[in-house]
Amino acid sequence: MKPGVICWTLLSISLIGIAAWAEEPAPLLLSETAGEGSDLLSDSALAPVSYVSEQESCSDSTDECVGAADCGYQCSEDLLSRQYLTGDLFGARSGLAEHGVIADIQLTQFYQGVASGGRRRRFLYGGKGDYFFTFQGEKLGLNKGFSAILHAETRFGDDINTAGGALSFPNSNMLYPLPGQHQTAITGLMFMQALSENFALTAGKYNLLDLWNMIYPNTGRGINGFMNLSLIAPTPIVRTTNLSINGAGAMGLHEGQIQSALLVYDTTNSSTTAGLDDLFDQGAVVLGYGRIFTEWRGHPGSHALLGNWSSRTYTSVDPTSWTVIPGQGVVAAGQQTGSWTISYILDQVVWSDCCNDQRNMRLMSQWMIADGDPNPYRWSGNIALQANGLFRCREQDALGVGYFYNELSGNFKSLVSAVVPVRNTQGVELYYNAALTPWFHVTADLQVLEDANANDDTSVMPGLRANLRF
Repeated sequence: MKPGVICWTLLSISLIGIAAWAEEPAPLLLSETAGEGSDLLSDSALAPVSYVSEQESCSDSTDECVGAADCGYQCSEDLLSRQYLTGDLFGARSGLAEHGVIADIQLTQFYQGVASGGRRRRFLYGGKGDYFFTFQGEKLGLNKGFSAILHAETRFGDDINTAGGALSFPNSNMLYPLPGQHQTAITGLMFMQALSENFALTAGKYNLLDLWNMIYPNTGRGINGFMNLSLIAPTPIVRTTNLSINGAGAMGLHEGQIQSALLVYDTTNSSTTAGLDDLFDQGAVVLGYGRIFTEWRGHPGSHALLGNWSSRTYTSVDPTSWTVIPGQGVVAAGQQTGSWTISYILDQVVWSDCCNDQRNMRLMSQWMIADGDPNPYRWSGNIALQANGLFRCREQDALGVGYFYNELSGNFKSLVSAVVPVRNTQGVELYYNAALTPWFHVTADLQVLEDANANDDTSVMPGLRANLRF
């Protein structure tokens, strides 16, 4: 079937109408949200990434809670209100869950283009299939507190990561399993053993976007929130940390949320391979993370520091699994052993509905400095505002606006400028994610970017994203 037919078929589902919301909340990966009270280690929390939150009530202009009926919807379980398109599959889904296996299968399609500027003006269609399986140890007759999460991905079609220009990353999710390649691979297989409510051991293959989404669910993996990588995670980390990495470590927990972590992982990418034959052959990365939870005017927030150091030998133009670095194979860059980054992350809810804290507005800002050689980046920063359920009776809708700036290192600029003029990258992204049903979301997205090639004009990139949960 042609990609265009698939796209129009899915988009036509939106004509069914605006949905009623599901009764049961469903958590994001290991914790439901970044709010208080979620239990990372409970059976109900061990569920795949990217579930939507429940819709319970609306709040009128006087901040008094009103019932669901006043919003004009019914809370019965039918085609338009169920959490998945296929429902409970005649009891198969709930039966598996009772025995410790939770499945979440999603299809996300992108139609995105460069309307002006950039490297090449074109619109392209592509998509991803995501298959999440969570295994709960105690229900499977294994250790209490043990869990495993498997994430497999299928990539098809095309994306505009190349057309958008060098180091622009306009579609982070389509970088997996590998940029530009059509294949299916297990990009994540994480094992976790809780030793107490506040401490757990972990090992396996870590999908970086999944791992970041576990800590900050509002980042969305490029599926629910921002699409540009520079607004999801601090960009300089692409030098030391690949798409998927094998490693192990320990995590400290606070009320079900990750508060601290110490991880050691490989320096090579394993997104399409097991990665065990040459494990640590080229060095290791040590990552430390610490987070303080705070309140501001009664709203939850946190401040975090993240640092990592790699023992591998690099040059500043070495390719990464995320992208091709300009100047590769053209300029002769000196080798450096070791590369480091240090980051500060602010995450703060600035408004929430008094009746339903799932309706909220969140401020997030991430800043990272790097060594500058062999890292092509010297520092980066972003700031973003995201709102969930901002409009009454549209509690599953989300919108966001964000700005990022990436400063390239002086060493990298001096090396590459002899071949192509380079500049720092920056951009703005605006999106609106409309929940047409709990299992079908459509996002309108607009990005305005300056890529690293100074010869390229500022690019304007509109796009559509459709996410279907089976």
